[in-house]
Amino acid sequence: MTSTTIAPAAMVDALNNTFGKHAGKRASHAKGLCAHGAFTPTPEVQKFVDGPLFSRGTLKAILRFSVGGGNPGVSDKSRSVRGLSMRLSGGEDFWDLLLISEPVFFAATPESFVSFLAARVPDTETQKPDPQKVAAHNARFPDCTRQPALLAAHAAPASYASTPYYSNNAFIFQAEDGRRQTARIIATPAIGTRYLTDDEEQQFPDNFLQDELTRRLNREPVEFELYAQLPADGDSLDDPSQHWVGAGMVSLGRLRVTALDDSQACDDVLFVPLNLPAGIAVSDDPILHARGAAYGISLARRKKD
Repeated sequence: MTSTTIAPAAMVDALNNTFGKHAGKRASHAKGLCAHGAFTPTPEVQKFVDGPLFSRGTLKAILRFSVGGGNPGVSDKSRSVRGLSMRLSGGEDFWDLLLISEPVFFAATPESFVSFLAARVPDTETQKPDPQKVAAHNARFPDCTRQPALLAAHAAPASYASTPYYSNNAFIFQAEDGRRQTARIIATPAIGTRYLTDDEEQQFPDNFLQDELTRRLNREPVEFELYAQLPADGDSLDDPSQHWVGAGMVSLGRLRVTALDDSQACDDVLFVPLNLPAGIAVSDDPILHARGAAYGISLARRKKD
């Protein structure tokens, strides 16, 4: 694993310095809503990952949909990532998955993570990032240019239910025969991918996603198919900012989102990508290892507000 001199608290500080501190809110993906549902593994999943969680049948799912960034008042039309965090549980076993709506993360290392955010601290006069600071950062850390380019290429998702979600980080899966396979996770929407049209982007209110999802769930569950994406030769196993060519996918199961949770119970859940069930292990991705401690610090600060 690549060593880092960046403390987890510095990553949370970087988010707060860029987006401000908002009492009781997450430092990242501050705007969100809770939901619940169920995940049904495929019958063949144990051939890919051997663990008791995947032999329990249908699993309980606690879910949180969110808009990227640390501003809880951000527009739902913003060209930022959407998030889908979930805890799949059965008995005493559980698995936390933290997914976003682009196939790459915005930084390869904690160092570039902090630099990316520091370059985007709003100027006191313009209230916008200084373009020269952003350019200087990009020259030093080209890994941070990939996700912004993807986000700029399309409008925001038209629904939380109409975008795919990606883990970006890779994990190691051990099959029942002992074979180990590195993979990333992808959740593909059953209704397909759709972004806002030009007219919708102009006419929709800044807060439309919750109402849209409420109406949709009143009609039927929202479903996603979860896959393990296998790496092609040359795909980086420890850099989440790099897009994978991929070498096929293994179906893991079906996620059904059945209702929103008005109690916002998921706000008390600390989703951590290092919370893994038997049969799944962490890769050497430095961002993956740094996120666990940073989330714990963010939660502790949130509880003090």
